[in-house]
Amino acid sequence: MRIDEIDQEDADIDYFATDAAGHIVHVASGGGILPESVAASQEVLLELHQYFLTLPETDSAVAAGVAEGTDEGSYQGFARYARRGLFSFAKTRLHERADTRYYVVARPLQPLTVNQLPKYIATLLRRTQLPGPVAEQATLDVATIL
Repeated sequence: MRIDEIDQEDADIDYFATDAAGHIVHVASGGGILPESVAASQEVLLELHQYFLTLPETDSAVAAGVAEGTDEGSYQGFARYARRGLFSFAKTRLHERADTRYYVVARPLQPLTVNQLPKYIATLLRRTQLPGPVAEQATLDVATIL
């Protein structure tokens, strides 16, 4: 089932993408517009979410761009994805639907790549692609996600 625009605007939806190098990205939508590849299937989104939340954590998260006003509890939510090997991004201006700018909150010391995933999960994840590498990015414009 498709995630409609009202649900996108009212919710902070965690979704996932991969970059050209195979790194995996977590994005907390913050009420922003989802890429069509994500909005197309709530079932795929939930399957990926479940998969990444059940991966074991490591001690390898690095704070990257903790914004002023970001509380420790909020940071920990992003860090849990980085401890699982994902680059984790948050919306610059929450619930500003048209704002497509995000910033990196936490980076993994040991990035997980799509080649390390089960084939079925990798296939689902590859539906949502960043046009370039994420490893050195401090910001992300989600309007460029395919």
